[in-house]
Amino acid sequence: MFKRFTSSVPQENDKELNLENKDQIIKKFRELLGKDNEKYDDNTLMRFAAARNFQMDKAKEQLIETTTWRESEGIDSIPLPILNPGTPVLYPIRGFEPIIPDSNVEANNGMPENILKIYEYFGGNAVHKTDKEGRGIYIERLGYHDSKRLAKYIKQEDLINWHIRCQEFSHRIIMPELSRRAGKIIDKETVIFDCEGMGFHQLHLPGLTLYRAIAELDQKYYPERLGKLFVVNVPFMFVKIWALAKKWLDPGMLKKVHICDKDFKKVLLEHIDAENIPSFLGGTCTCSHMPGGCVPSVILNNISSLTSTLPLTPISTRPSTPIPSESKKDGFIGRLRILKGDFRSCEVIVASNSEDSNISKNNVEISFRVVEGKGEVKFGVKFIKVDSNTRYEEKIIMSPTILVEEDFIKIHKHAFQTDDTGEFVFTWYFDQWSESDSCVIESSFTVNGEIYGE
Repeated sequence: MFKRFTSSVPQENDKELNLENKDQIIKKFRELLGKDNEKYDDNTLMRFAAARNFQMDKAKEQLIETTTWRESEGIDSIPLPILNPGTPVLYPIRGFEPIIPDSNVEANNGMPENILKIYEYFGGNAVHKTDKEGRGIYIERLGYHDSKRLAKYIKQEDLINWHIRCQEFSHRIIMPELSRRAGKIIDKETVIFDCEGMGFHQLHLPGLTLYRAIAELDQKYYPERLGKLFVVNVPFMFVKIWALAKKWLDPGMLKKVHICDKDFKKVLLEHIDAENIPSFLGGTCTCSHMPGGCVPSVILNNISSLTSTLPLTPISTRPSTPIPSESKKDGFIGRLRILKGDFRSCEVIVASNSEDSNISKNNVEISFRVVEGKGEVKFGVKFIKVDSNTRYEEKIIMSPTILVEEDFIKIHKHAFQTDDTGEFVFTWYFDQWSESDSCVIESSFTVNGEIYGE
């Protein structure tokens, strides 16, 4: 289980903050780099040293890998707004005028189509003003992301390419400007992940894989750029996502993550002035002068769609049907209508949790019944295991099996057990030669005795 914190402050690397022998660390690092040491300023060396917990050989290795990557990919040649007039802003900006005008992402001025696609399925994001330390605040409305469509329509390489450009703009344009204003080095940002609206539809492995790719890129090539990360409006089901996500993060990164309880407004106000916090997060800012306010979002309909070439209707045109109250009384919380010759699936994500010694394995149970339709129904189960490198291994747990037609109204129960991290996929098939045009399945799931999906 994750721990919820109410008032404690996420700490940065204590060694970095309290380092009396900083000059000695830098001197040692430069000696280790040899003649190449002149490429780097002291602040860069300290970031990489802190990222590797001051194990200098590992810090050198990461720094060289990052330098090689930047050179081979031409990162320093990427055109950026402000530096390169006419280059479009790739994410909404608020509160850095006059040097950096307030801006939204717009479908003109040479904006790449693949970036416009991202914003159709993002719940909303923006770099919004500064915290009390002078750091820029990045806000992402994570709970409203359409993870399934994001994974279906956005290539990972396009998402990574967009993210790199956003990072470069933040580090090479925003942070130097904030450093000038503060009279000190600002080389980190504060992040707020808003989980309002988060549901089980976001427990989608391909979508989570995209987020992991970004986290790994940041830790590998942009170390120690995060100051604090606040996760707010956290629903109970966040524990399932967090059980996966925390495996992707270095220990130093985990120390900076602050998962807030219901008192998150109080916590944010300890670190950010009210006028710099959007009103939907408990502050007083509305950015009413900008379309979309503080954090514009196509999904939340506070700005218009940026492109007309993408499907904005649901991906699936398969019919659904609401759960009757009598079915809910019987414990069923899912209801699917399957057309003749078609199939429907439900997914349940589980994660191994080494921190909980009371649960050595995840126990998953499914109950379902066919309440409408005549014809042949098959039911099958597979498990997609995800290893530490996000490689997938698919295993058939139960081959598609015909349900006896006379037993349709019968409640079918199956139990499965695993100590692996991955996704159970439960699938029903309705035969194309069935008498009825469709059938209806009611289902419910539990993981370790807790209802999954409510």
